[in-house]
Amino acid sequence: MTRGKRLQHIEVTGQDVVATFQDSTSASGNLLIGSDGVHSCARQFVDPVFPEEVYTGLINSGGYTSGMKLPSAPETVQFVFGRRAFFGYHLNPATGYVYWFTNWLHKQETNREAFVDMTDTRRRQEMLTKYAGELPIIKEIIEKADETFPYFLSYTLPKQPRVWHRGPVVLLDDAAHAISPSSGQGASMALEDAAILAKCLRDVPDLEQAFTSYEHLRRERTTKMYQMDVNGDRGKHQVKPLEVWLRDLTMPTFLKLFASPKASDWIYSYRVDWSTPVVTQDP
Repeated sequence: MTRGKRLQHIEVTGQDVVATFQDSTSASGNLLIGSDGVHSCARQFVDPVFPEEVYTGLINSGGYTSGMKLPSAPETVQFVFGRRAFFGYHLNPATGYVYWFTNWLHKQETNREAFVDMTDTRRRQEMLTKYAGELPIIKEIIEKADETFPYFLSYTLPKQPRVWHRGPVVLLDDAAHAISPSSGQGASMALEDAAILAKCLRDVPDLEQAFTSYEHLRRERTTKMYQMDVNGDRGKHQVKPLEVWLRDLTMPTFLKLFASPKASDWIYSYRVDWSTPVVTQDP
């Protein structure tokens, strides 16, 4: 496993696959699992004609704040639709830390390096402006934050690559099926992918068939998760007064229908049966 480097080039030579990184170093092995995110270089190798990732129109930040005494139900995340931005936070009773995130509409796609030099002070000031006149607790959380996280833009893959593998290279997580961070399911999808891929490599001797089986087992669920994610993001794009009024009016009904345990069971009750062998899927 190689971490902390940016993949630049992939080459298959005989029985090996060679990954070259931007710092000119390289690594080789008999297979490459490309889990290099929504801007994946591995995806370009697997499907060279695949269109680029799509900007969702949302910008994100977050942070953590210590020493706050907040009344909060155990294992509960608080979500707040503000007039200009969305805020979420969770209190960990064991540590006293408040972990929080924020996102808001940012129509103009900005160069991904544009926020590298932004200071923590400037981020706080901008976020406090976004939440001026909102719940006082949001202002307090941001002002007292131990650290705020650099801005990043949200990107997704509205369509998945035609195939998830090419030769000894296979895609995993956002490289194959990126969804918006708003879903809260990105890490879960990565862990599910990893477990299913491991099962396929364990149970299917032929590498091509193992990768094909993995893709067949994961494509339908990850596509459904993307559709749920699109619906979840829609409310964050509504910032005009009438849109906000309609959103807030219909939100209770929406939550009863789609945020109930029954409606969300397919998301949270998914289990990987590690002991049952994989049934091979033909290419």
